[in-house]
Amino acid sequence: MKPYLLLAICLVFIFTSCKKANNCSTDLQLSSTNTAPTVGEPFTITAVEVSDNDLFNWSGPGNFSGVYGNSITVNDPGYLDRGWYYCSKSNTECGETIFDSIFIDVKLRQGTAPCTLTNNSLVGSSIPNTSFYSVIKNFDPTFNGKALMGTASTGYPTDFRVLFNSNNGNIEPLDGIYTTTNSIIFGQTDPYVWISLSFVYGGQFYHCHPNKDVFVSHINGKLSASFCNVPFSNGTFIINLSGKLTEQ
Repeated sequence: MKPYLLLAICLVFIFTSCKKANNCSTDLQLSSTNTAPTVGEPFTITAVEVSDNDLFNWSGPGNFSGVYGNSITVNDPGYLDRGWYYCSKSNTECGETIFDSIFIDVKLRQGTAPCTLTNNSLVGSSIPNTSFYSVIKNFDPTFNGKALMGTASTGYPTDFRVLFNSNNGNIEPLDGIYTTTNSIIFGQTDPYVWISLSFVYGGQFYHCHPNKDVFVSHINGKLSASFCNVPFSNGTFIINLSGKLTEQ
């Protein structure tokens, strides 16, 4: 074989080997635009892409899984999007699969009620100012959710129920800003932060309107919920209420 031909074959072999080696990474590192986003704040997780032949498999909280590109974006994360995200990268040229994971610590929005409130009381339109002589925390057996229940004297709004999403189970609610829903029954895909407010007054059942803030916290270890100017309706009349309930 002529020397120049042998040299050309060697150069092709070296070039091909280098190209293949460059395309076969032995390490996969995931990064995120935000590893501790607040509920509703989008984030993007990215894996380093070396070759056009890279294939990425992703999985994560809530049975999320799929084959995507080298990045995924969660545009409107809820608290249930908190957890470990996993990625595997394979390449047909390399014949191996590498893995990495990253924890995304989604946080609830935080804040305090913007109105002045008296503990364990209600004030509002079309009702007498109400003081609860009993506020208990329990797991409501009827609606299968964690609840605060306020009891007042006859003639006042009573059986005031702050009901957390039944899909959350019998766990202690986290501090943060929750959002009212217009139903006392929760669906399986309803967000962690949805909350139901209801009461009975004058023999009528009243339930809150949706998309209002409820501020949940713990005071000396006791669960507390506060809200300002939230509309309630019995289907005919609307009553606007502000209140604060803290377990006793």
